Amino acid sequence: MEGTSNMNGFMRRALIAAAAAMVAAMAFASTASAGILTASAGNCGDETLSKPFAGWSDYANYKLVAGGNFEAAHAGWTLRGGAARVSGNEPWKVGGSGHTKSLRLPAGSTAISPVACVGLQEPTLRFFARKQRGLLSTLAVSVYVETSLGLVVPVPIGVVFGNGTWKATPRMLIVANLLPLLPGDRTPVAFGFTPLLGDWQIDDVYVDPRRFS
Repeated sequence: MEGTSNMNGFMRRALIAAAAAMVAAMAFASTASAGILTASAGNCGDETLSKPFAGWSDYANYKLVAGGNFEAAHAGWTLRGGAARVSGNEPWKVGGSGHTKSLRLPAGSTAISPVACVGLQEPTLRFFARKQRGLLSTLAVSVYVETSLGLVVPVPIGVVFGNGTWKATPRMLIVANLLPLLPGDRTPVAFGFTPLLGDWQIDDVYVDPRRFS
C-alpha cells in the first residue's frame, strides 16, 4: 500500500512538471526566435528600475517581473492547483504603499510567471516569501528556458526555507542568463514557483538587471 501511495505521488509530481513545461512552451512560442543554443528574445522593452531591497543592504537596481506584485487580476501569470491572488501584501510594501495583494501557493500548486528577458545583465531573481503551513515545507524555484530546438528546459535555481513570517529571499542566480553566446543577446525565460509539503505566499518578484554593468 505504501509503495502504491509513493508511486501515485511520483506520478502526480511528474504530471505537474509536464504541465508546467507545456505552459512555459506556449508562453515562449509568441516571443521567441531562433538563436545560438537558446532562443533569442525580442521586444524586451525598457523596464522601470528601482531599489526594492535597499532595506536589506542590497542597493542594486531591480525590475519587476510582469505582474509580479499581484495587484492586477489578470497579470499574465499561469496558476495551477489552487494558486491564487489573495489579500495581504508583504509588510514592507516595497512596490507601493497602497498595495494589498500577494500570491498564495497551496501544497500541490504551481505558478509560472509571464516571459521575461534575461542576459548577462539580468543575473539574479529575488522576491518576498512566507511559509503558511508545513513544518518541513520549502518553496522550489525554477527558470524555464527554451533551447534553439524548441524544447523548454526547467532549471532549478533555488529553494526557499521559511519560519511563518514574511522575508526577503536570498538572491537566486538565473543560470539561463549565461546561455546566450552573443554579446547583448537576451533569452526569454519564465519563472516557476512550486511549494513542497506545505503552503506558501509570494509577493513582489524582481530581477536584477545591473549587477554586471
